[in-house]
Amino acid sequence: MAARVLVIDDSPMTVQLITQALGGAGIAADSASDLASLDAKLDAGHYEVVLVDVNMPEMYGDDVVEFLRVQRKLTAKLLLYSDISEAELAAKAKAVSADGYITKSAGLEAAVAAIEASLGPKATGSAGGAAKRRVLVVDDSEATARLLEVELSAQGHEVMTANSADAATKIILKKKTRPDLVLLDVRMPGVNGEEFCRFIKGNSLFAGIHVILCSAENEDELKRVVERSGADGYIRKDSLIAKEILDLLS
Repeated sequence: MAARVLVIDDSPMTVQLITQALGGAGIAADSASDLASLDAKLDAGHYEVVLVDVNMPEMYGDDVVEFLRVQRKLTAKLLLYSDISEAELAAKAKAVSADGYITKSAGLEAAVAAIEASLGPKATGSAGGAAKRRVLVVDDSEATARLLEVELSAQGHEVMTANSADAATKIILKKKTRPDLVLLDVRMPGVNGEEFCRFIKGNSLFAGIHVILCSAENEDELKRVVERSGADGYIRKDSLIAKEILDLLS
């Protein structure tokens, strides 16, 4: 399944944050950082929404929007994305007939919500809520798996759990239980998360499965594992624990 959202931004950190946030919402995302990679991505995939940073060294986002509309005849919805003032951003979006804009200062949740709205019926249910995704949580820690299951189920997603790569394989091999998204622990007995992710990403049968690593590893190591395994992003377990504490205090 081709990625549905393309993020055009020269900042690796911004790209990682927004694609990770989209992945967590069950939305497949891809990225491009310059004109060469942009052309390659457009030639290789179909996108329904393109998010374009306004200020980049090699190109300006409003020029990119015009290029995509006029030269590439792109029918995707085009959204400008920037930390400039909202008034200036709105004026730029209007000038190039972009489909909308998102201010970086509004935060990741607002950005994901705006992208979900732009994706339309495929990303929202008939009642207007977020799309229900089938999510598989693979973790040998019962506490972590339970925390993720409760949170995702509360958002309306169908959640399955497995405590090992072997158990997870049995789930993804069956078409009727094959998930849209796998939240995968890195350190597990037997086949670890990195190896299992490579198995998923290397099998064309599972091309539509988005994989997010979930680990207590330090961030630098997680980034290396993501690169080696081909995962779509990562979530640190300490952020999950912090969320649970905040929920208890609220």
